[in-house]
Amino acid sequence: MTDGEKVCTICGLNAQIEWAEGVDTFEMECKRCGTYAITKQLMYVMEKLSGEKQQLRPYLSAYTRQTNNRGIVGGLTLENWEDLAAAHTTTSVSQKIIKLLELVAARSSYPGERVSVNAELEYPLIDARSGAELTYVLNHLIDLGHLSRDGASFYLTVKGWERLELPTGGGIAGRCFVAMSFDSSLNDAYEMGIRAAVIDCKFQPIRIDLEQHNEKICDRILAEIRRSQFVVADFTRQRAGVYFEAGFAMALGRPVIWTCHKDDIQKTHFDTRQYNHIVWATPDDLKAKLAERIQATILT
Repeated sequence: MTDGEKVCTICGLNAQIEWAEGVDTFEMECKRCGTYAITKQLMYVMEKLSGEKQQLRPYLSAYTRQTNNRGIVGGLTLENWEDLAAAHTTTSVSQKIIKLLELVAARSSYPGERVSVNAELEYPLIDARSGAELTYVLNHLIDLGHLSRDGASFYLTVKGWERLELPTGGGIAGRCFVAMSFDSSLNDAYEMGIRAAVIDCKFQPIRIDLEQHNEKICDRILAEIRRSQFVVADFTRQRAGVYFEAGFAMALGRPVIWTCHKDDIQKTHFDTRQYNHIVWATPDDLKAKLAERIQATILT
């Protein structure tokens, strides 16, 4: 195994690269894009990008950085990179505002704590195209009184914390809570299926194990369900927690979209079989069917 330095294939910053002789996949470590794996074939193609595909670079940075922040090293191939990047192109301004507020909140161990935000290195965390766009959103939040600046640091104002609290009514428009098994075998079902479908429909997916927070996990789950407009509940592997979270959402009046892998559908509890489950076979199948269901039942 050999280590070296190279410019990041995605964004062009200096990065560390690690490879093994005879292996087709490289691991790149970039301060902006995080750590990701990329095939030699895609590295060659990325060097020659132009036109519309060239415009996908910042959104590919968003995928790798956000995936890396969740403790996962994203794998980029010639077959998947465009879909992974495109999933981050539809984030609305209102969603970017929430993402930035949540970023500052996640770094604050107490209200009023000053935290740093590096626009040039961290714009992928809010699906922005550049540091200038993140700075634009940052200044907007300062103008609104949701954030305050203290030198090079920032902190949430009381107004900002209130913006992140549960509003009255049906949750925050645009937020989707995802309840599912956290088993690693379902990573693709989430990334390429559920998450991709939710983002394509211009909603923000929230999966609690992938969010940064300081609260007790059960309290955070209930709070996030309260804050969400609707819930996607996948019953593959029959986790009791998913049944609980779906039931809690229904009690709050939040719409629940029920999904399950075809091999597990017969194992679902008899009390919930009456609900119209999306039965899926592959992540692509799940993505297509879920997007259709969201468009039919949520986007009305």
